[in-house]
Amino acid sequence: MTEVTFINKGGRLTVECKDGESLLQAGLRQGAPLPYACGAGVCATCVARAKPGTTRDLWPEAPAAGELKVDKGEVLLCQTSAAKDCEILVSSKIDLSSLSSLRPKRFKAKLIDICNETSDVATFRVQLPETVSPIAGQYFLLRSPDMQGFRAYSMTNYESSTDALDFVMKKVPGGIFSSHIFSEPSEDMNVEAFGPMGFATFSPSEARDLVCLVGGSGIAGIMSVLKQAEAVNHFKRHKLFMVFGARRIEDLFFLSELASLRATAPDNISIHIALSDQIDGHELPDIIHDLPAHQGFVHDVAQTVGGDEFMSGRLAFIGGPPQMLNSCIASLLSSGLPVSDIRYDRFA
Repeated sequence: MTEVTFINKGGRLTVECKDGESLLQAGLRQGAPLPYACGAGVCATCVARAKPGTTRDLWPEAPAAGELKVDKGEVLLCQTSAAKDCEILVSSKIDLSSLSSLRPKRFKAKLIDICNETSDVATFRVQLPETVSPIAGQYFLLRSPDMQGFRAYSMTNYESSTDALDFVMKKVPGGIFSSHIFSEPSEDMNVEAFGPMGFATFSPSEARDLVCLVGGSGIAGIMSVLKQAEAVNHFKRHKLFMVFGARRIEDLFFLSELASLRATAPDNISIHIALSDQIDGHELPDIIHDLPAHQGFVHDVAQTVGGDEFMSGRLAFIGGPPQMLNSCIASLLSSGLPVSDIRYDRFA
């Protein structure tokens, strides 16, 4: 066990770091308000500085590692552990005197209930050894025994207290965790889990109309948000405008759940399907699983069908691949929605 002291111009905070534990996970589980977005070495949000020789690199090949200024001692908190007692320089924007009440934990869990939804999308469940109380829209980091780094997955389910977490995964060619799900599914496989994490969350106390723009497996965290909203009858009093996109009809999933949700408050809930690829030799049907269907990308369909009237003034949740996220953010901003009202987690 080593001691890690996070420092900036405003103060210092010392935490204990277990052998091999990332600086980010050590800090978060002890309440340190450290910056992060993906927690998995992708986004570079958690860049900090360390003295040479005081830390170890847990995953040198992490996607965001190439953005580091190594000569200036930059490290990724999520992919670095302590080699000895050390000081880590973090952003001056962080208030190290104020500990967070949200403290994720690390678990030894089991991967169960794998189900292929489409040719390249699967759902699965992770069984935890104890209950947790995640906020709708949060995610967990998961790692199988043969993986170097963790991967981030948003929960699709919502319960105020649960020991079973449901996830959706997009097939990634060459992905280690992906191969466990699609190529060699094995029930009861041991995995490590860390969470809950994330800030793209929903609270019933937010009495707001919602807009959800999602593509593919990016719908995961939004499903959690919608399930909690449904549980508290949010859409009896507030509206939802949603566009769910995929490339082709056969890539769609969760349609029965979305159709059932719309049926609970049809006057307040508007859900549309967007398909980006041309339908070879066939006309696009007007309705797919009782939901209106349109040709085009998510942000284009949202603007065509809803326009600024359906997006401005609402609380927005978006999820999907990077290019889709960027297009949807631009569309929402142009409709007059402030950045503070747009929530998403950037995993890729």
